Amino acid sequence: MIGNVIGNYRIERELSEGGMSHVYVGRTLKQTETLPANFMVVLKVMSDELAGEVTARKRFVKEAQILSKLRHRYITRFYEFIERPNGAVLVMEFVDGEPMDQVIADSGALQIADAISITQCLLEALIYAHDKGIVHRDIKPANLIREKSIVFTGAVKVTDFGIAKIKEGAGSGQTVLTKSGFLLGTPHYMSPEQIREPKDAGARSDVYSTGVLLYEMLTGSLPFNSRSLPKLIDAVYRGDKISPRSLRPQIDADMEAIVLRAMQPNQNNRFESARTFYDALEEYSARPAFLAEARAIAAVAQPRPAAAAADAVASAPRQHWQLVNLKSEGHEAHVIDGVSVMVGRDRTCSIVLTHPAVSRRHARLTISGNGYMLEDLQSANGTYVNNTRVDKARLKPGDVVRFGADPACSYVLRDR
Repeated sequence: MIGNVIGNYRIERELSEGGMSHVYVGRTLKQTETLPANFMVVLKVMSDELAGEVTARKRFVKEAQILSKLRHRYITRFYEFIERPNGAVLVMEFVDGEPMDQVIADSGALQIADAISITQCLLEALIYAHDKGIVHRDIKPANLIREKSIVFTGAVKVTDFGIAKIKEGAGSGQTVLTKSGFLLGTPHYMSPEQIREPKDAGARSDVYSTGVLLYEMLTGSLPFNSRSLPKLIDAVYRGDKISPRSLRPQIDADMEAIVLRAMQPNQNNRFESARTFYDALEEYSARPAFLAEARAIAAVAQPRPAAAAADAVASAPRQHWQLVNLKSEGHEAHVIDGVSVMVGRDRTCSIVLTHPAVSRRHARLTISGNGYMLEDLQSANGTYVNNTRVDKARLKPGDVVRFGADPACSYVLRDR
């Protein structure tokens, strides 16, 4: 397929192969209303041998219908559905990053703050999808892509809604087994109710799978890992797993309680929604001891200037700047201090803005000469300087910076 053209897209390389499809990276041949020319995309191409199977084609159509309803910062964007005589094609956003299963395989357990941040990004995506009546049903590391372009943000994109369901009429005609006899989903991450009967897999099933993912990121191990499928399923039903703290003593009792609540075999004992799971992690992250540790880790992870640039920074006269909110003059002011200052909703940021229009890690301020360079970190709602949306901009005193579309998030830059 390499070099072949499908619609307006030329295939460049293969990303992966699954039971129903091949996934390729391609580029647009010409500009359209949606995409510019020479723009990288992902093409999910139905396997030729399944082209005549009605069920397989219906699943591709259903995935396209679901993806077309979703526009979220942490969900891969859908561009186009292409019908072909020998199978369907989904055209989606290309994310320059690494699947989380590979990240875990390479690094083992993640920093606790990093694991929490990734989980919260995922939960934000699930809150959005669940509000639209869409349940993913296949949350696992391989279906999360960690973005490379943003340093230490924990930003991930959720992919593969191939076995997702829409609440309306979702249960009709579904079965736990495919034609090949495999479970619909990955049993290590599936809730007990999803294993028993897929139509019973609601929003709390996604909560359960997210809990398993958090367990794995914190410990570097799966909670259930028997090679025997019957024994694995039995362990999932009974919730028979090693406690996270036994595998990693740095995990405290409060974090362990959050993980174990998300993974309760009885769904009535779990977090009742992705929102309450998110809120529990948010409350945990607000603790002073956690914040101090997380910010120290984030500071180490920040990019360091090259030697020449570092000398220039050290010798430059330092101004003392702050961002002062225009709406609450004098009551909300944030001091800008440091070589690199992160701004966003995540509590590990140097400047924390809790407004919902602000992304978890929205923008970065980096010292540049006598001032700061502002860089948008692919935020959901954009960063503006003097009402102009920017990717990067050099700031000067008196500039008005807005994080997102809401005027309430407008700040004037002042020299203290």
